[in-house]
Amino acid sequence: MEKGLLIRILKNEIERTTGCTDPVTVSLAVSRATRELGCVPEKVVVTVSPNLYKNAICVGVPGTGMNGMYIAGALGSVIDHSEAGLAILDYLTEAKLDEAKTMLAEGRVKVGWKDTDEVLHVRAEVFSGGKQAYAVIAGDYSNIIEVGCNDRATHTASAGNARQSAADIQNYTIQELFASIESMNIEELNFLLDAARVNRNAAEEGSNQSDLHLGPSLRKRTRDLPHPFSTIDQAQAWTGAAGEARMVGLKVPIIAIAGSGNQGITNFLGVLAVAEDLGSSDEKLAKALAISSMITVYIRSYTNRLSPMCGCAIAAAPGVAAATSYLLGGSLEDMVHAMQSVIGTLVGVLCDGAKESCAYKLSMAVNVAVQAACFAIQGTYIPSGAGLIGNTIEETIANLGRLNAAMAPVDRAVLGLIEEMQANRREAENRAQG
Repeated sequence: MEKGLLIRILKNEIERTTGCTDPVTVSLAVSRATRELGCVPEKVVVTVSPNLYKNAICVGVPGTGMNGMYIAGALGSVIDHSEAGLAILDYLTEAKLDEAKTMLAEGRVKVGWKDTDEVLHVRAEVFSGGKQAYAVIAGDYSNIIEVGCNDRATHTASAGNARQSAADIQNYTIQELFASIESMNIEELNFLLDAARVNRNAAEEGSNQSDLHLGPSLRKRTRDLPHPFSTIDQAQAWTGAAGEARMVGLKVPIIAIAGSGNQGITNFLGVLAVAEDLGSSDEKLAKALAISSMITVYIRSYTNRLSPMCGCAIAAAPGVAAATSYLLGGSLEDMVHAMQSVIGTLVGVLCDGAKESCAYKLSMAVNVAVQAACFAIQGTYIPSGAGLIGNTIEETIANLGRLNAAMAPVDRAVLGLIEEMQANRREAENRAQG
């Protein structure tokens, strides 16, 4: 593979975001629709695809102390910075938050879901003075494909980078992609080192928050052990802390990969922790990050941006396993064995929406990834033919794609359970208040 193409793919798949991408894409869509309207709307109506609803309904929204799409939609109507993409909430102020809360209190924001052709789909409509404007996002979280006023389109675009990246990267084998990375120099990969540092800062923020739990607990474990803490402990501590900070809604920027900030946390911090513990050079780290990022993007090209399966477990963790094997001096064969073992171990991990427990999942996934790499170097791995593990890593990844497509009914069942739990929670809160 021509290395310039791979670098372009990776850069297309990496994006800075403040907050979970699922509610933030709602803010972005509403903001762009509001700009088309030309004034703060009297009413906001947001309709999303089932998968996005599942992911956005419970997760914290940065700087608000609130969860979910209602506050995200309200914020979009008062923050006119759609050009910022998924970093739109960087522009949140106390005054804007007060405006958004007033909209919610007055019942001016409506949110719902319906089946759509695109797994990732948002339609935001805003109304004022008899005028209507709308914006549609599809295919990727910041990909605005249509904007219009009074049901007439004023701007249209294609499905975006995600679909093109998938088409491009699937034309190559893992061996060909790895060979391309090996030919790169550190100057070409510095953007990956920068991304890892951004996510490292989020881990520090999450570790030092006294009102959080997982991050501080994992950090305490690394400090209180009677022996030098292991690479696995470090990787879990960093990923768990950053993941928890993001999911509860701390206002920390994250570098996402393949549409997911949690995948970005797993991908960048898992590899960075291993490299730091091993004392790897920046060039070695940069290439390891490229390997992990490439694997994450490659697997996600078969399973879509939104999936019934946890992306940290089945996409980012295999990438971390491959990169860890590389950092340990393993061969391409060792990298493949490590990836096969991670997929064979974690394939059953479901995505039940974005929320605090994601931090537990991604820190667990990193644990399995680093362990699988260490085992692979020793010749211990899940063999071909075990479950969905194919004769090649490409066959295994294709099997993941087929399984992902077959799990649509499971995904719908998960959505139903989440809605039921949300309704029960609201009923309990109403009883407590009444």
